[in-house]
Amino acid sequence: MDAETSRFIDKIVDRRIIVAFDLFGTLLSTDSISKKLAEYYPDKADSISTAWRKYQLEYTWRLNSMGTFEPFDTITRKSLLHALSESSIPHNEAQITQILTSYASLSPFPDVPPCLEAMTSTKHLQPIIFTNGTSKMAKDAVVNTKELHAFGKIREKDAYLSADEIEKYKPHPMIYQYLAAKVGKSIGVADKHGGIDEVVLVSANPFDIVGGQAVGMTGVWVDRAGNGWHDALVENGPKVVIKSLEELKGVLERILEAKGRIWEEVIKENKEEP
Repeated sequence: MDAETSRFIDKIVDRRIIVAFDLFGTLLSTDSISKKLAEYYPDKADSISTAWRKYQLEYTWRLNSMGTFEPFDTITRKSLLHALSESSIPHNEAQITQILTSYASLSPFPDVPPCLEAMTSTKHLQPIIFTNGTSKMAKDAVVNTKELHAFGKIREKDAYLSADEIEKYKPHPMIYQYLAAKVGKSIGVADKHGGIDEVVLVSANPFDIVGGQAVGMTGVWVDRAGNGWHDALVENGPKVVIKSLEELKGVLERILEAKGRIWEEVIKENKEEP
């Protein structure tokens, strides 16, 4: 690379805010699987759903701690079996297959469509699905859920980041840093070329927000229940709290306004350099 090209590249300012949406629990309701469970276990559908989700997440944390990895679809199956076994609920393979098939068609939250519609009409925002799920699970969710079809219009390599790409689950720091690197951001904060703080993590899962903020991401916690932050491990809590994804547009506009001033200052400084 010649000196002139090197100087040109060094002055590039990445004017993008990456908006990383958690999939399961933020865009899609994991509780909605209760409807399918009720076909087989009408009296215990809700309790099974709750236990299933609990063990699904616990398994990912265990694997992270042990330094091993299993794909999320495998974990999802095993955690369902755990929940059923724990409650001494009889089941057969056909039932398990049907229930797991329904996991590809979870219901979106009502605030998802207006949020994604606003995203597509705002410059300098790049949305991405950021999930513990496998690439296939993420793609199937988009195909099967019309409310998520906005992601289907994005180039596939830019539309998803799944845990199976890095073989680490949230909240391991590597998966957040890998996301930043994949979308062209530095893993440092306030990098003039675009730092990890220019990745806005949108999640309803507190552990996810904790993990993202620990490495410098801008966390937006979706508190739909309005119960407030109770995670004592993080003293200051999320950087931003919203009760609906419909509030996200205003949050992103404020971030863009603040970042826009910084970007313009850097561009001005670059022009003034001899």
